[in-house]
Amino acid sequence: MKCKYALPILCLAAWGALNQAQAACTAPVLLAPAHTEISEASPRFEWAPVSDASHYLVWLESRLPEGRVLLSQELQTRATYLIPPRPLTNGRATVRLRVTAVCKDGNRAELSARLRIAEDGACRLKAEPVAERDKGRWNVRWEALPFAQRYEVRLHATEDGKPIFVRDSAGSQASVGSLRPGAWLLAVQPVCRGLKGVTSWITVDSVPE
Repeated sequence: MKCKYALPILCLAAWGALNQAQAACTAPVLLAPAHTEISEASPRFEWAPVSDASHYLVWLESRLPEGRVLLSQELQTRATYLIPPRPLTNGRATVRLRVTAVCKDGNRAELSARLRIAEDGACRLKAEPVAERDKGRWNVRWEALPFAQRYEVRLHATEDGKPIFVRDSAGSQASVGSLRPGAWLLAVQPVCRGLKGVTSWITVDSVPE
């Protein structure tokens, strides 16, 4: 911006407005869940990144209808998603989420959301999935639900919950492939009547053969 021929006071005002626009710290926008009424007790929370944010402060609370707190968690992260460390309810709950963008200029902007969980217990696997290794490759199988349209199979890293892959299965088994040595989280989530049901989690310990 050049101010060679502008009045000094106007030039200073223009510079101030420009710097303020560049340093704007905007609130994150919630991307998922897409609705405030959900049937998933282990939802993935995701928000749009704030371009000037250095990190985010996240507060999550799950509370039963009668008021008892099931989970209260605070953390600092540079990621733009959060996977709860455990299911937020086994039935119904009110969930409150607060994500604060901490920007590089020291300013902060906050996202607040309130959601309600009503688990669809009918859309839940009757037993835990079973993971087996065959010739170095892992496979996961489960008992099929008669009314499930498909199943979402996910593999997560245990250290940060980051999803490694997501794939759909029309049947009651899926191939996971080879895994590096270490602990992994496998999730199988049935989809019934077009809505995602309850996720079943298992831990897989992969050791060198």
